[in-house]
Amino acid sequence: MELSYVQWLRQRVGHAKVLLPCVTVCVRNEFGQLLFVRRSDFSWWGLVGGYLELGESYRECAVREVREETGYEVEIIRVVGLYAGPQYDVVYPNGDEVQQLCLTLEGRVVGGQAKPDGLETLLLQWFEPTALPTDCPIWYRDMARDCIKAHYATFEPPLFNTPQEPDYVRMRRWIGKDRMYYAGVAGIVQNEQGHVLLGLRSDNHLWGLPAGLMELGETPAGTLVREAKEELAIDLQVTRLWAVATGPDFCMSYADGNQAQLAAHCFAANWVGGKLQPDGIETLEVGWFPPHHLPRMPFRHFRLLKSCLAMPNGVVVM
Repeated sequence: MELSYVQWLRQRVGHAKVLLPCVTVCVRNEFGQLLFVRRSDFSWWGLVGGYLELGESYRECAVREVREETGYEVEIIRVVGLYAGPQYDVVYPNGDEVQQLCLTLEGRVVGGQAKPDGLETLLLQWFEPTALPTDCPIWYRDMARDCIKAHYATFEPPLFNTPQEPDYVRMRRWIGKDRMYYAGVAGIVQNEQGHVLLGLRSDNHLWGLPAGLMELGETPAGTLVREAKEELAIDLQVTRLWAVATGPDFCMSYADGNQAQLAAHCFAANWVGGKLQPDGIETLEVGWFPPHHLPRMPFRHFRLLKSCLAMPNGVVVM
C-alpha cells in the first residue's frame, strides 16, 4: 500500500514537531445541522478532515476526506476560516507533534450514504448548532462557531517567530531534496490609486508580492507581517484572507534541487508604518504597479494576484 504524505514524512522526521497543512469541512445538511465524527485516535468528537496529500488541491482534499470518512459526497460552498497558532497544536497518542495549518470549508451533502470508515471514524452524528458536542478540542469548537455565526473568512491575528534557523532548513536535513509541503504566505498591498506593491526578487529577478514561508510558532498573518518588515522595512495591518491555493500548479523545483509543493495563503493588507526600503538581499527594488500593467512576475504570484483582484469580496480557493 502506498504511504500517505504524513506516513512518508514521519518515517523521516520521527515524532518531531512539523507544520502540516490540512483541511476541515463543516458538513451541513438541509436542516442546518453539523456533522461530527467520533475519532478513533482520540475518541473525541470532531469535524471531518485530514492532511493534504502531495498533488492535491484544498478542494480535492476536502471532498476526498469527507467521502472516505463518512461516505457522503459534498459540494464546497465557502471558506469558513484559516486556523493556525499555538492553541491549535496537537500531540497525537503515538507522540507525533503537529502545528496545524487548517483551512476550514463549509460543505453541503449532495450524495452518498452515511458510512463511517471504521478506521479513522467510528461513529457519525448530526448536531444542532445550539447543542454541539462538548468533548471536542478547541479548534473544532472555534471552527463550528465561525461556520454558524461568521459571514466572512476568519483568520488568527499576527503572531511571528524569527528562529536562528529557518524551519525548511531544519526539515531538509531529514527530507533531503524530495518533494515536501511548504506553507507560504503572500500579501496584496494597494495604494489609494489601486496600484499594487511589488518587490524585485533577487533569486529569479522577477517582481513578486511581499511573501515568505511560515515558521513554527507563527500564524499566517504573522508570517506576512514579519516578511514585510524584514524585506521591505514596513509595517502591515492584515485585513482579510483573500485566497488559498495549492495543487500541481504550485509544485516547484529550486535551483539547489529541492522539490516542494506550496500551500499558499494570500491576504489583503494595509501599509501602516515604516519607510519603504528593500533589504538588498532578498528584495532588490520596490515599486507600485497598476493591475492592468504588471511587470514580469512568477506565475504563482501573478495567478494569485489576478484571481484575487477578480473576486474583490470573496475568498479564492484554488
